[in-house]
Amino acid sequence: MKGIYYKIPIDFGAVTEKKDTEKISIDSSIAQQIFLIATTSLGECKFDESFGSEIWEMDFDLLKSDNILREFIINSLKKAITIHEKRLQLGDVEVHINDENIGGIGKKRMKKRVAVAIKGLVLETNRPFLFQNSFFVGPLSY
Repeated sequence: MKGIYYKIPIDFGAVTEKKDTEKISIDSSIAQQIFLIATTSLGECKFDESFGSEIWEMDFDLLKSDNILREFIINSLKKAITIHEKRLQLGDVEVHINDENIGGIGKKRMKKRVAVAIKGLVLETNRPFLFQNSFFVGPLSY
């Protein structure tokens, strides 16, 4: 149904009880889609193996510099969002990468935090759009 967007994950318990599922705005729906694109590896989605991004191809490649990794992520996200999010006119994609210790006492676990900011224009409403989120890549632990 055009103009109606649902929060994911869908509460199937509510659906089976014939209750309404939670509806969200188009901006939130686009943000959900971008997050799914960014965090899904290519081939993971069996009904559309082109869905996702190439980011996870580099997850274990610790030899790349942060600048090379940043450019790779920017290009991968631009390509994937252009293909899979038609409700957004893509503008700028910014990526910042920082090393972060997420370990506990006595054990260090270094991960790369990837902070992403995506700007664009929502085509249906002609309003500016901003998505900001972060995730970790890199399995380095010691």
